[in-house]
Amino acid sequence: MSKIIWQLIIITFLLYQRSLSAQDTPSKRIVEGFNADPKQFPYQVYLMILKDSHPFTACGGVIISNRIVLTAGHCIPTKFDAVKINFGTVDRSNKMEVGQQQLIVKAKNVFVHPEYELNNKPNDIALIKLPADLLFDEYIQPAKLPDANQLYENESAVVSGWGTTSYNGPQPNRLQYYNVTVYSNEECKNKLVPIISIFPSSFICLKPSRSTPCHGDSGGPLAIRNEDGTHTVLGVASFVFGACEINAPAVYTRVSSYLQWIKEFE
Repeated sequence: MSKIIWQLIIITFLLYQRSLSAQDTPSKRIVEGFNADPKQFPYQVYLMILKDSHPFTACGGVIISNRIVLTAGHCIPTKFDAVKINFGTVDRSNKMEVGQQQLIVKAKNVFVHPEYELNNKPNDIALIKLPADLLFDEYIQPAKLPDANQLYENESAVVSGWGTTSYNGPQPNRLQYYNVTVYSNEECKNKLVPIISIFPSSFICLKPSRSTPCHGDSGGPLAIRNEDGTHTVLGVASFVFGACEINAPAVYTRVSSYLQWIKEFE
């Protein structure tokens, strides 16, 4: 009997060690990110652009009210039919996921900023006006809008999305995220001006790290967590450089630069 007990103790110990090892080695994601949990990013949405009634391209987005979703301007093609939006989603492959809502919005309710320029990416922001009010719950919540007078430099923040886990790699089904630090515009400009011709104040950058957004993360949120558990959106993903290079700044569109434009749709 005692021999059996000791065998059980040894097996339990080995399983525990294996569990610890698995926790210490996160699966591949965003580029070197982490798997999100349900309710962790209730403001995040998954967008599928529909063209000729077929899926055309996918992007991220962020809820800011019960009628408005923000995304990147470059996510929206010149001609398309509609946008299918998944709310409360973590696993985009699971249509029966608890907490998920889905809505299809016609093209006439999608507005790209009128001064958006594809080449240099200034004003890379778009707004989706929902035809019906969202029902908020623990899975679906809006992010707050930022303070127009704050730069949020060196703030700890988080980015999330379903973008590829490597350049030309696969898109994960599960929402990914990683923690970031907001780069000062001066430091970011010094890094990027040799590569891009302009650097408007409407850019907001992620400090270089071993993680980065990649293809498919466009339009997704850069957000900070508030003391009361809510989140404030600082930016929407605009562009990265090269082959989704790590240790390079990633550029988001600064939401606070567009508060007046957003207000026109309320």
